[in-house]
Amino acid sequence: MKMFANHRHHAGLTQEAHRALPFISNTDLSNLKAELLGKPNTPNPVALTFGSHFHTATLEPHRYARTEELCDWSLVETLAAEVRRQRYCRDLLFRGQAEQTHTATHAATGVPVKIRPDLLHVSPRIGKVGLVDFKTTSARDYAGFCATIEQYDYDRQAALYADVLGATRFTIIGVQKKAPFAVWQVELFNIPGLFEQGRKKYTRLLRAYAEQSAGRLLAPKSAA
Repeated sequence: MKMFANHRHHAGLTQEAHRALPFISNTDLSNLKAELLGKPNTPNPVALTFGSHFHTATLEPHRYARTEELCDWSLVETLAAEVRRQRYCRDLLFRGQAEQTHTATHAATGVPVKIRPDLLHVSPRIGKVGLVDFKTTSARDYAGFCATIEQYDYDRQAALYADVLGATRFTIIGVQKKAPFAVWQVELFNIPGLFEQGRKKYTRLLRAYAEQSAGRLLAPKSAA
């Protein structure tokens, strides 16, 4: 059974235009989860800036440039260089489509969603779809990084993205933010039960969003 319908690829859409689409993103699901738990998210603007520039330097180096924003530019460039030193990562970056927006409708709830995978690659022989996501991490070792997959709901993101795009492979590349700046590869489809768990997570949140939206529509309007 397909979890999503009405899939559409928005080729060439900018990050700003992606954010403006009135659909639900994985970040929106994180914010909804925090709201439901009574712990509203308070994003760290410096961390968001760092992450954005790291992804640009790694995925679209032709667009990367230092700005006047507060950011550890040297670290951004060091981590991007470490990624590109890995032959496996270089191959993925060469073959993959970076930062492409896709939208779809969740079949069970009718909620429209939007996703923007770091990299999407399609097998030239059999057409299988693989996804790659780059994460910076403060973990001290590989085991510590793997422990963050559930902690930060990477399983939910992976399941959402894979179900929208029909992917059969999802690779997370973890990049250590402190020396020795290790680069770790985790194949999420190799972890038993992970996608089922992630799917349950995003399904619960999409149902909660649909219920909230229906409640707002049904709420009586106050007199003018």
